[in-house]
Amino acid sequence: MLSLAVMHVCLLPTEILLHIFTINIPNGYGWIPIISRAQLAVLARTCREFKGPALDILWECISGFKPLISCLPEGISNTDRRGRLTLQRPILAGEWRLIHQYARRVHSFWVGSSELDMIENHVMQAFMSAPISMSFFPNLRSLYWYDDREHFFPLLRTFLGLTITSIRADFLFSSPSFAQSASFASLGSLCPSIQELTLCVGDSAESSDVICKALSGLRELSRFESRALGRREFLHLASLPSLKSLYFTTEMSGIHKMQSNSTPTIFPQLAEVHIIASSPSEVEHFFRSVRLPSCRSAKVDLYFDNICYNPLAEVLHNILHIPDIIVSLSQCLSPALEIFCVEYEFDPEYVKEDIAGRSYVLGFDAVAPLLPFNRLKHLLLECICTSDINDASFKTLVQSWPQLESLSFGGGTQSLVPPSMTSTALVHLIQHCPRLHWVQISFCAIPVDYDNDPFFFETVPNEKIIALSVGMSPIGDPYAVVNILLRLLPKLTYVNFLGWLDDHTPAPAPSPFEDLEDGWNAVNEILKARNQRRLK
Repeated sequence: MLSLAVMHVCLLPTEILLHIFTINIPNGYGWIPIISRAQLAVLARTCREFKGPALDILWECISGFKPLISCLPEGISNTDRRGRLTLQRPILAGEWRLIHQYARRVHSFWVGSSELDMIENHVMQAFMSAPISMSFFPNLRSLYWYDDREHFFPLLRTFLGLTITSIRADFLFSSPSFAQSASFASLGSLCPSIQELTLCVGDSAESSDVICKALSGLRELSRFESRALGRREFLHLASLPSLKSLYFTTEMSGIHKMQSNSTPTIFPQLAEVHIIASSPSEVEHFFRSVRLPSCRSAKVDLYFDNICYNPLAEVLHNILHIPDIIVSLSQCLSPALEIFCVEYEFDPEYVKEDIAGRSYVLGFDAVAPLLPFNRLKHLLLECICTSDINDASFKTLVQSWPQLESLSFGGGTQSLVPPSMTSTALVHLIQHCPRLHWVQISFCAIPVDYDNDPFFFETVPNEKIIALSVGMSPIGDPYAVVNILLRLLPKLTYVNFLGWLDDHTPAPAPSPFEDLEDGWNAVNEILKARNQRRLK
C-alpha cells in the first residue's frame, strides 16, 4: 500500500488507478479484491488523485438508503425507537449537494423490503422532495426493487431516469393498484433506454395489463424476464425489433391457452430463450407456437413440484415428453442453434421401483431431430437415459456436430439399464469433435483390443479435456481403461462418476454395476500417481 501511495501521480491516470483498485485474486473459493473496501476508504483520504477513483468503486453499487443518510453532517439523522432511520429536520440545499457528490457515482441501486423497513416516513418524504434541479442518481444504470407495497411506489418513481438500462422488480401482487399500474405505464417515458427488464408479478388479467404497459415504449429492450406471460405479452414482445433474450417460467404463464393450430408467433431477432417449467408439455406447446429463426441458445429447466402425489407415473410421464420437446424445438429453430440444454431434476427415490426398467430409455430416434443443427457448440442432455444408443448411432450423431465444445449426453442419469455404447463411442467423439473441452457420457468402459485398429491410432488426441464425467458407466480392468483414456485424452487428470445409490436402492448393485466405484476409484489412483511422476 505504501509503495502505491508514493508513486508519482504522473504515472497514475484515473484509468490505471481504477484497474489497480479493482484487481481480483483467487482465494481457493473464488475471487476476492486485492484491495478491500476498508482500504479503499483509506485511499480516498490519502490524496486527491486517489480520492476520485476510490470513491467511484466504493459507491458504484449500494444497497438501501443508509449509505446516503450517512453522508449528512452529524445531528441531522437519527434512529427512532423501532431502529428505523429518521431525520431531525429537512435536508438543506447545501446538504443535498453533499449527498449528490456521492450519489452521482452510483451505477447500481438495490432496494429490498428490509431496506425499506429501515426508513421512517420523514426519510421517504425527504428523498421524494429532493431539489428538482438535481437528478437523484444522474448516472444510475441498474435498479433492483424487491417490494410491492403501494405506499413506496412514489419513492420508486423518484429513482427512475433516462440513464437506466436495467431494471429488476419483484412484485407478487395478484391485482395491482392504480398507482402501481400507473408507474409501469410511464416506464417507457421515464426510462426509454432500458435494455434489460425483469418483472416478477402475479398471474392475473391485471398483471398482464401491467406487463403490456411496462413494455410499451421500450424500443431498446434486448432482454426480458418474467414469471407470467400470456398470448398478449408474447405478441407484444414479438413486435420489439431489439429483443434478443427471453427468460420465463411456464408455471404462471398463459402458454397453455395458446392455440396450437393458430399461426405461430415469429420472434425475428430472438437469440436466446430460457424456460423454467414443471410440465414438459407446456415447453413443447411453446416451441410449437413460435418460430425463432435467429435463436442461438435454447435452455429448458424441468422441475417437479407435485411429484409426491403420484411420483412414479409423474416422473415417467415427464421423461417420455422429452422427445416431443426435441421435435417441437427442431421445427421452430434454424440450424444456426449453438446451445441446447435440458436440465432435468427429480429425486431417484421416486423411481426406485422402475430404476432397472426400460420404460424411460430414449433411443436414437429421440435425439435424431437434432442432427441438422451442425453448429451446436454446447449440447447438455444430462438426465436423459441413452442406454439404447449404440456406438454406430452415436457416431452418426457426433459427425453432425463437429463444432461441439461441451457435451453432456446421458451422463447424469441414474438408470440401471446398462449403456449400449462402449469405449469406441468415446473414440468417435474425440475424432469428430476436436474442439471439445468438457464431456459427460455413459458407456461401458470394457477394455477393447485396438492394437490392429487404424481408426483408433489415427484419432488425434484431445489435449483440452483434463476431466471426464462418466456417470454410472460400468468398468472392467482399470489399467486397460486408463491406457485407452490416456491415448485419447493425454492431459486427463480425473474421472468423475456417480456412486452407487445406497440411500435409494439398498439391494446389492446388479451386474455390471457391482464394481463401479472400485473400478473408477482405481482409475483415479492411477491417474494421480501418473501426474505426480510427471511433476517430479
